Amino acid sequence: MPAARATKPNPKDLTGTRKAALAAEHQKEIEEAQQRLSMNAAQRRADLEQPITLGPDGREVREVEVVDPEVPVNIEPEWARIRIADKLENVTIGQGTNFNFEEGQVYTVPMHVAKHLDRIGYVWQWL
Repeated sequence: MPAARATKPNPKDLTGTRKAALAAEHQKEIEEAQQRLSMNAAQRRADLEQPITLGPDGREVREVEVVDPEVPVNIEPEWARIRIADKLENVTIGQGTNFNFEEGQVYTVPMHVAKHLDRIGYVWQWL
């Protein structure tokens, strides 16, 4: 027959004592966390019930939001005018495209080039 379990915690068990004290101290937070976890699990189970439409190529097909034709849509321009802050020689941006820039010169460049140069800090001014 297995030994009966002690009814009192062992005073030498500092880890168990500290764990019990912290659990009692943070009981409300623990209950809130358990509630959040159970809500997240319930949401995941509910999401599994929603059907996913797959197209003939195997990709997920999502419904496209219908846009009001009367509302104007802002389309980003394909070109940008910028002034360069420093001299750059043989800068490769994209496959097979090299650029040379002089400091202070105004350039009209494709938007992706302007954004790249701005991201790395070489655009002095957007015009």
